[in-house]
Amino acid sequence: MNLLELTGVLVIIAVLLGTTALRIKSGRENEMITTAQQNISTFKLEVKNLYKGEPDFTGLTTNIAVKNKIVPTSMVKGNGEVRNVWDGAVTVETGTDPSTYIITSNEIPEYACVKLATFESWKSLSVNGVEITQGSGMVAAITGQLQDSNTIAFTSDYSN
Repeated sequence: MNLLELTGVLVIIAVLLGTTALRIKSGRENEMITTAQQNISTFKLEVKNLYKGEPDFTGLTTNIAVKNKIVPTSMVKGNGEVRNVWDGAVTVETGTDPSTYIITSNEIPEYACVKLATFESWKSLSVNGVEITQGSGMVAAITGQLQDSNTIAFTSDYSN
């Protein structure tokens, strides 16, 4: 095998390794998005279950959620802080209207923000402080707000 043939083989190997690495990275990113979606969905349901005997969500805090073990265990760190899969802080609190509550997830990477924000229906939703109208045009509206690191505030009530 001469030098030119050897170089060709090395280039082909490099391309194959690069393609494999990109697929692994993409797979890992999709796995993280799916886990984040499952965690938020479970958290949403558990808040409703905890407060089902109450007329509203008055007094709901992250601390109450942690103490009542309604936060998915993979989100609770040793010191009681609640974190998402990207290690961003996650909080829950009573909304400005006590019949609502807000789950806020921080430090969401740009590649994950639209998929996380649109996976489920909410009473209202904001990305980086901007309220997003749910329905047609939602992806474009969220995309217009994207930054390297994003914050999503999910607002829910008993009906959604």
